[in-house]
Amino acid sequence: MGNYDHLSRQATLASIVVALILIITKTWVYWATGSVSLLGSLLDSLLDGVTSFMNFIALRYALQPADDDHRYGHGKLESIAALAQSAFMIGSAVVLVLNSFDAMLDQRQVVNSQWGVLVSLFAIVLTLALVRFQKYVVKKTQSLIVEADSLHYQGDLLMNGAVMITMVLVGFGIFWLDSVMAVGIGAFLCFNAWKVGARAVEELMDRQLPEVEQKIEELVRGCQGSEGCHDVRCRMAGPNLFVQFHLELDENLALWSAHEIGDRIENHITEVYSNADVIIHLDPVRVESL
Repeated sequence: MGNYDHLSRQATLASIVVALILIITKTWVYWATGSVSLLGSLLDSLLDGVTSFMNFIALRYALQPADDDHRYGHGKLESIAALAQSAFMIGSAVVLVLNSFDAMLDQRQVVNSQWGVLVSLFAIVLTLALVRFQKYVVKKTQSLIVEADSLHYQGDLLMNGAVMITMVLVGFGIFWLDSVMAVGIGAFLCFNAWKVGARAVEELMDRQLPEVEQKIEELVRGCQGSEGCHDVRCRMAGPNLFVQFHLELDENLALWSAHEIGDRIENHITEVYSNADVIIHLDPVRVESL
């Protein structure tokens, strides 16, 4: 858990710093160019900054251990933060699309497009470094908050590349492409919002984990003294994996022997899934035969 705590905090802090740098540079360039596609990129960076700060606060609370009022821990706050991030993304997309249509109707032109190219290139390099770090953290921790941030920033790589190409073409007088690109960015934000929101809702609804459940069954059946298992249930809450199942044992076993086998199986599961909280119900085999 200590490694999860440290890496997750580092990832959210890095996200906040990158967002602040990009907000400052994109604000200046938007004022200098008047580009609505750059406005979309700026709104996206503003969204990144707000949600990254929310994620940082949520993560600090989510990592707190279980207490008397929250016996299963605080991990689901990660999913709530991810759901809020999804809502903010949709709101930003709506604002961007409305501004894009306004620019189309006014036939607004873009100036100093070369600054748009440079800031987009800068954003790509900085975002690429952040995404690589986030992928490392997700691989190590499976944090939903960091994964949601990483998905968004991966989309930012494509978006900044598209804005850079748009700025190049605008420099050749194709001004209408700026508004079209902004609408495309709005659609892209909505698509990312749907992915992040869907994942968060699944976790909040305690969606089952078939692959993990199958692995748990294999681990249990492979342990000495086990006669099998049934009713395996697994769910995630932030970094925590909750596992429960009925362990089938020989009906003639003494209570202390059955308890020892259960403890051994629980330890085996936690060796494979270090974040697991395991509850085992012991069933004599004869119960299964009825």
